[in-house]
This record gives sequence, structure tokens and C-alpha cells, in this order.
Amino acid sequence: MATRSPSFWLLIAVLLVTAIMVHPSLAALLTAPAQLGLLVALRWQARREGRAAEKALRVPLRRGFV
Repeated sequence: MATRSPSFWLLIAVLLVTAIMVHPSLAALLTAPAQLGLLVALRWQARREGRAAEKALRVPLRRGFV
């Protein structure tokens, strides 16, 4: 498939851009996987930061004489 002429890829790009301009929801469908991936990464990072903040708030228990 990669051996096709550049005009083929240009035609695909032109059709895609035209379809997005005519029907903007197509752009939303095309970017949905990337947005979902970013949302998952954002939630994962927030959970990590929350756990780190909770861990920092805990007072370490000291055993033995102070």
C-alpha cells in the first residue's frame, strides 16, 4: 500500500479534509481515540499524584524511645 503514487495519498488527504469541512462530526470521530488516550493518561497521572499526596500527609510511626 505504501508503494502507491503520491497523487493517491494527496487524493485521500483532500477527500478527508473535504469530508471534515462538510461534516465536522467526522473530525470528532477521527480524534476520539486520541482524546480517549489522553483522558486515560490524565486520570492515571492524577491518581498517582493523589496517592503521593496522601502518602506525604501520613505521619510515620516511630517505634521505641523518642
